Amino acid sequence: MDKNLTESNNFEPYKDHFLYKILNPKSLAIFGANNNLLTTMGSMQLRNIIAGGGFNGNIYPVHPRLDEVQGYKAYKSVKDLPVVPDLAFLILPTRVVPQVMEECGEKGIKNLLITSGGFREIGKDGIELSKKIDEISKKYNMRFVGPNCLGIYNGWYGFPEKKEAYFNTFWPYAIPERGNISIISQSGTIAAQTFWHAKEMGVRIGKSLSVGNERNIDMVDFLEYFKDDPQTGVIGLYIEEIKRGKEFIKLVKEITPKKPIVAIYTGGTKAADRAIKSHTGSLGGNQKIYDAVFKDAGIISTNSISDFLYYLRTLSFAQKYNIFMKGNRVGIITDSGGSGSMMTKSSELYGLEVPEFSKQLKGELSELIPFTASANNPIDVTFDVNFLNIFYKFPKMLMKSGEVDSIIIWGVFDFDDVIETIENSGMVVDENVRNMGLMLDRAIIKPIMRLMKKYSVPVYFSGPFPYRFSWFQKFLSYDIPIFDLWDAPPKCLKILYEYSEYRKRHQ
Repeated sequence: MDKNLTESNNFEPYKDHFLYKILNPKSLAIFGANNNLLTTMGSMQLRNIIAGGGFNGNIYPVHPRLDEVQGYKAYKSVKDLPVVPDLAFLILPTRVVPQVMEECGEKGIKNLLITSGGFREIGKDGIELSKKIDEISKKYNMRFVGPNCLGIYNGWYGFPEKKEAYFNTFWPYAIPERGNISIISQSGTIAAQTFWHAKEMGVRIGKSLSVGNERNIDMVDFLEYFKDDPQTGVIGLYIEEIKRGKEFIKLVKEITPKKPIVAIYTGGTKAADRAIKSHTGSLGGNQKIYDAVFKDAGIISTNSISDFLYYLRTLSFAQKYNIFMKGNRVGIITDSGGSGSMMTKSSELYGLEVPEFSKQLKGELSELIPFTASANNPIDVTFDVNFLNIFYKFPKMLMKSGEVDSIIIWGVFDFDDVIETIENSGMVVDENVRNMGLMLDRAIIKPIMRLMKKYSVPVYFSGPFPYRFSWFQKFLSYDIPIFDLWDAPPKCLKILYEYSEYRKRHQ
């Protein structure tokens, strides 16, 4: 978990909104879980809730036949529960949902999560069932998320009293590092199944919500919550339709100058609209209309899930450390000519400038680089393995010069992997060489973060290794932006520059 965030009392949750109790229930009744974890989705969802470690035993399975579910006493009916739970979680056959909702209402339960599908998305019969659950919720003054959703992931569950607990009703068990990113998704897949990738890429997600059909609580409700939630610094949206268009536009215009929003809209084509209607029963709209709305409201739009995660990570870092771009000038440092050339072209294609350095700066750099290297922009030191120069001294010189607004460094290799290869070939590695990883912490990572904060110049590291390698994970553990290939850094700097400019214009 993120120590910088968890140790700060400034990140106490926003408790004055009705959604706080749904995101932070102290007690839970669950319908549809049993003891078979491999074949019953509800059972895995319960297991993940238990794994979150926050409920202090206040979990009440309701099952008509079992006396015990996953170590918890089970009750035949919600009417038998010894307490009125804060939240009821329904993973049941669609036909019984109205009856169980009625019983929850009679018990006095005010908040529900309904995973069950088979409502408006299946046509006439589902629409009638949808109307029925609307009537029941109105009768008992209940609010519910769903139906046809996976529910809630809240990595800040119970904070600040609970430092490490989380609330996860999804069935995937992976959880990312906790951070300031909050996601609202009309698809359970985008809300939940991106977690494995987010964890590996260092995308720090604090909250992720699968809202399904939005029959009672919709995206606008959650946006209202996140607008004033101090644990939320960046918002990600997956949109199939927007129900309350005017409210949505007004609200996001209030949010985006302070908290960036990244959105995927999946409608707008004939086949996509057909898929959406069968998925949640939504009606997709014209892509050009959404594009215009997003542009006017300052929403960053993409159709790529990898870009979605990268943009969220980029803006999360900028928000957390207040490191935004003052202009569009990029300095590139590389130990590979081809990578430098590609990143230079990409930067220019994205509207960024890769300026030639001044005569004075080139002269200063030339004193530190091999005679075969180039002190132009990019700085190309191919075959030079002086990591301290590439990772720290050169970036520091560029920042002090004032000639760049951002820096991309290509040349991060996994030194532990290199040592292992050397040893496997029969050579003994010197102890000083083996301690290169310690040097990385003390001489590069911590000092470069201080420089980024001092000059407000983001530094993006990159190299050819996948994220799972130890040196890449080390950068991510310190929250330093690192990329596994050369395509993404220029693209992310473009997004950061455009948002930095938008932010300046609207504050």
